[in-house]
Amino acid sequence: MTLIYKLIMKSGPEAEKVYKLEKDEFVIGRELINDLIISDPEVSRKHARLFKKNEQYYVEDLNSTNGTYHAGKQITRPILLKSGDLIDLGKSVVLEFVAEEVGGISEMESGPEQAPEKQEGTKEIKKTSLKRNLKKSKQPKPELEPAESAEPVKEPVRGGKLQNLPSWVKVLLIVLLFLIVFCVIPLLIIEWTNQWCNLFGAFFNQIQPGVCP
Repeated sequence: MTLIYKLIMKSGPEAEKVYKLEKDEFVIGRELINDLIISDPEVSRKHARLFKKNEQYYVEDLNSTNGTYHAGKQITRPILLKSGDLIDLGKSVVLEFVAEEVGGISEMESGPEQAPEKQEGTKEIKKTSLKRNLKKSKQPKPELEPAESAEPVKEPVRGGKLQNLPSWVKVLLIVLLFLIVFCVIPLLIIEWTNQWCNLFGAFFNQIQPGVCP
């Protein structure tokens, strides 16, 4: 069992403030060198001190001007403190002495006791997962419906339109193709190369003399 000691200011300039007693000697007063500094005119520069003896705290007055009181009585010698005792510094500052027990089971100690519960929980989870997998495997698989027979795709007949044309149209197309290949194209070549006079100069001069040199 461990005890934590502290002072709680019940009345004074910093009411309800908590001061931990972490030293064997704790001096209270207005001076800045004190362990507990209380800026109050009723408090002397070095007013009182708390000291530890045989694992217990005592309070002692340090010849203060306005006196130190314990349980309403002015003290003239060290007084043993108990948890809940009130210490008056003059008429305006009241401090409460508190001793709290600190105990309990640590997390390391409680760990092994909780381990079996966790193991049982994991076993139950594994069992339920196995049952679910077995149920899924037993379920009948849906039968696949046979695919509908696809109709054969008819390939387009190449040249079908030409075969459907009448014979006279076919003859006309052949004649036009002949004229383009053997008449129009040669004339275009002669025009582009300007060979009219070289090829047909005598003919043009008979029609119109002097056209071709």
